Amino acid sequence: MPRLVSFAASYRPHSLNRQLLHLADTHARAEGATVTVLDYPALEAPLYRGETIADALPETVEMLSTALRSHDGIMIATPEYNWSMPGGLKNLIDWLSIDPRSPLNGKTALLMCASPSARGGISGLQQLRTPLEVLGCWVYPQLIGIGRAQEQLKQDGLALERDQQHLRACVHDFVKATKALSHA
Repeated sequence: MPRLVSFAASYRPHSLNRQLLHLADTHARAEGATVTVLDYPALEAPLYRGETIADALPETVEMLSTALRSHDGIMIATPEYNWSMPGGLKNLIDWLSIDPRSPLNGKTALLMCASPSARGGISGLQQLRTPLEVLGCWVYPQLIGIGRAQEQLKQDGLALERDQQHLRACVHDFVKATKALSHA
């Protein structure tokens, strides 16, 4: 079965996105995937300033690169800041882009956002998709945006059954696609 790296791109210990990611991780494990959850604050990296590969990767970026290279896919739950992705997440992607081992190439990605807004963070997820695809990721076509997440997220799932079914179906399909693509 596929091995997945999972993290919520939030520094808040009890963030909505950590809660959403926990639900997705649970569904992925139920589908038979091995899920390695990374602590996002432990991945914080200095600001990328156009370094070249002659410069060493920061230790935290090396840790993320190693995890990505030993797994088949990645699940990211991220807040949306000003209709975009958080700067720290983009910074990590920029650092990974200069790694000659191309840790994102050939990986799958499932993107999700739990947001207090009604839109569910879809704009930020659409922007996150671009650099991941440019670096060789196959991004699952359905973006998971949970709007009014503070009302939606419950201990055992999502309050709206349609959103709970959507999350479960997307994770199921993502694990299935990751398995197929990892054997291709």
